[in-house]
Amino acid sequence: MQIFIYICLGVTLLFAIASILLRRIFPEKNGKYLGIGFAGLLVISVIIIIISFFVGGWSGMGYGFIGISIFIGTLLGGVLNIVTKHFFDR
Repeated sequence: MQIFIYICLGVTLLFAIASILLRRIFPEKNGKYLGIGFAGLLVISVIIIIISFFVGGWSGMGYGFIGISIFIGTLLGGVLNIVTKHFFDR
């Protein structure tokens, strides 16, 4: 079960680092590029969850957990981005 927590934390960390870098490199367009990445990760996680229903068995359940971990990590990264943007972009 730890691997799923690591996947979730890894996606959150990746999203947070990407948001900080995009905010520094492209200050006027960071919301556009970050929104594309956010939507892409959400679509990928939903596709993995849907695929898990067709695989079946333990493998399908594993794919489902991976998809849910990516989904939760993406949402946590989005919330972290909003919080850092609120506090550091004044």
